[in-house]
Formats: sequence, C-alpha cells, structure tokens
Amino acid sequence: MHPRDLLPPVFDDYARAFGVLEFLVFDDADGDEDAALTAITALIPEIDRVKLRELGARRIDDRAFFGDWYDADADALLRRGSYRTKDKRQLVDPRLTDLDDVEIKSGGFSNPSCGGGGQFAYAFSWTPYGLRARPSEIQRMFSEIRDFILPPGLRHEIRDWSSPRLPEAARYFEAGMEWWGVFLFTIHVPTLSRLTVIAGSTTD
Repeated sequence: MHPRDLLPPVFDDYARAFGVLEFLVFDDADGDEDAALTAITALIPEIDRVKLRELGARRIDDRAFFGDWYDADADALLRRGSYRTKDKRQLVDPRLTDLDDVEIKSGGFSNPSCGGGGQFAYAFSWTPYGLRARPSEIQRMFSEIRDFILPPGLRHEIRDWSSPRLPEAARYFEAGMEWWGVFLFTIHVPTLSRLTVIAGSTTD
C-alpha cells in the first residue's frame, strides 16, 4: 500500500477554493480495518489508533454517505434551508447550480448533528466562511471528485468513522465539535485496489 503522489487537478481546485475536507489516496491497498487505520494514521499522524479502533466504524451506503445536501435523483448538490433573495423570491432547498448570480438576502438552515455520520455533500460544499467558487463550480468539483473516489459502476465499500467521540482519538477533531461537524471516512474500491481517506474538522 502506498500513497498516490498525483491526484486529478480538481483536488487542487478544491483546495484553492478553501475546501475544508482533506483527501489521501492509496494504491495497492486492501480494504480491511487494519489498512483503513494505517491510511487514517498517515493523514492524521496524531490519531490514537487504538482508541479509533475502539470507537469503530460502520459500513454505509452511498445515500447515507452523501447525506441530506445531495439530491441523488437529480445528481445535484443542495443548499439546504429556506432563503429569501434580493428580488424577493423564496427558495427552499435550492440546487447549487440554480444559485449562480443569485443574491440571498436572508435565511438559514440547521447543521447536521456533529459526528452524526454521513453528510459528505454538506462537508464538501459548506464551510464556515464559504467556498471561494461559484455554485456551479462547486458542483463541478464535487462531481469530479465523487467520480474519482467512487468510480461509476465499480463496487466499493464505505466505512464511516465519524462520531461525537472522535476528539478522544485526536485533537484534530476538537474544532469541528464546536458546531460545523467532524467527518472521517475510508472508501475502498477492490477492482482498483484503491483506498481513500477523507477527513474534516473546522470552526469559525
């Protein structure tokens, strides 16, 4: 198992837009728990591997992984909540691709529960200070990264390590528990022997 040196350019696009999630991808990787823990430790060296194993992970399907901020049928990121625009329209859970050049004057939403699991789409697209990209560009980055970590048509296994107790395993997760959330996933694609770690924790 070895980390991939070069990822598709979209990962750099996401980082330049101040995306919060961190990605580390391994080739020639197994999909068992030991491989997942080794990969997580490579991304978050401070993590207490023994404690994380004790906290455990659960296998989740794609719908749970993406969560409430993604419409799978429309293949579209959502901005959950109720909003009023400058031109006095009322929007409820609008698609991101419908928000280019739309000025929102008021509104809000409820954050997913911290450490509750899943909600990759929320963590990808919503940060305390916002991604520095147009909504349609955020959708493009999401779609390209999704298709890399979850190649269409290939079997995969998603482990969700997210938990309100993650700060017990690493201080990395303390900030996110204030309100934004904590996220930790491993995704294995057996056909490609590819293992991806995704982690996120931040606050304002």
